[in-house]
Amino acid sequence: MDQYPLPSDETEIYRHIVESARDYAIFAMNRDGTVVTWSAGAENLFGYSPPEIIGQSGAAIFTFEDQLAGAMLKEIRLALTTGRADDNRWHVRKDGSSFWASGLVMPLRNDAGETYGLLKIVRDRTQMLHEDETRRASEERLQLILKSAIDYAIFAFDRAGRIISWNTGACRIFGYEEDEILGRDARILFVPEDRNDGALEREMKAAAERGRAENERFHLRKDGSTFWGSGLTMPLRAQRAGYLKVLRDDTERHFAEEHQQIMLREMSHRVKNSLALVAAMLAMQARSTKQEEVGQALRDAEARVGTIAQVHDQLWRQPDIETVDLADFLSSLCQRLQQSASRHAVSVNADPCMVDADRAIQIALLVNELVTNAFKHAYPDVSGAVTVSARSIADEICLEIADDGRGLPPEVLSFENDGKSLGMKIVRALVQQLKAEMHIEDRAPGTGFVIRLPREG
Repeated sequence: MDQYPLPSDETEIYRHIVESARDYAIFAMNRDGTVVTWSAGAENLFGYSPPEIIGQSGAAIFTFEDQLAGAMLKEIRLALTTGRADDNRWHVRKDGSSFWASGLVMPLRNDAGETYGLLKIVRDRTQMLHEDETRRASEERLQLILKSAIDYAIFAFDRAGRIISWNTGACRIFGYEEDEILGRDARILFVPEDRNDGALEREMKAAAERGRAENERFHLRKDGSTFWGSGLTMPLRAQRAGYLKVLRDDTERHFAEEHQQIMLREMSHRVKNSLALVAAMLAMQARSTKQEEVGQALRDAEARVGTIAQVHDQLWRQPDIETVDLADFLSSLCQRLQQSASRHAVSVNADPCMVDADRAIQIALLVNELVTNAFKHAYPDVSGAVTVSARSIADEICLEIADDGRGLPPEVLSFENDGKSLGMKIVRALVQQLKAEMHIEDRAPGTGFVIRLPREG
């Protein structure tokens, strides 16, 4: 890399400094404001060449309004009096265009300390002005939104949990005025159990890791009353600044949903009891009939009704009555099937998989038919084992019911409309309802039914 020696003349070095500052207009004026020097940066910024401006009044770069107001003379007097005059105003270029400038006027003194002129440094800050105006407008809009959002509590807290902002909606919902809540620990808004359990810390951790933390829980008002708050916690954009929480009072919706859940559970419980009564009546009818074929049909009907009743029983006992875990459900179902046919064994191997209640009932009836068919036809005179497996693969469930018995008779395996087996007609209808595909495999010994069905209907 080439190296060049510094000029020996200090004046020459200063001249090079001034001429190299192309982003700054640097020029000197005498005490009455006449321009006496003009840098390359000044020409670049204002558009005047040195011959055009030197000897002219510095007022030429001021707007007409500032010229009338004597802005340049005020700057000169302030600089001479105090040693400097800051200048932030609109200036005018040679072509008549204007720009926002940030500048400084300072007195020039000789070695004896006598003032002989003034130095003015100007920089174009138009972009910064626009950015400031945009940011200020954005902040004003945000403040307007925050003040208008009276249905939402919107507040911020730092990483220690101290509240640093509080909107009108937060005042209305929590009961604290802004001046009495700012600086206080946000944990006072949580009920004691959640406060002691570190609920706020978990929200902050989840928001920091995932960008947001949804939360629904009871919160505490100033007067000690509680309400169900549905909210969202997000990290503030500036690093280590804290978190923003948006929350609304959803107490009415929460209790309405709770009431609905109670009603649905009660309805499901009643359905289950009604089905159990139907099953009992079928069992009593089966015991009283003298025709074996009729008795078996009634017992089969009892088993089907019992399966539906079991689904309802399992649904109303779990937290979510709209879905059921297929693995737990199949284990419970097959345990009941084995109890009804104690000389046979039923094993279950299923992946955890949530399915909606309607599909659970259809799957239950399908498994019930295929397992009971295996009991009756694969092992008519001996004990045997039936395996039930369910695999969750992508958006499908692969259900398999298999035995190692002597095989099912043709009338049972018939999948045509004229098949003699009622059970297989039910299986065919259930497969269609589930939008599934079923393959029957002769495994010698035994038979395997492989059903592939979409996870959702």
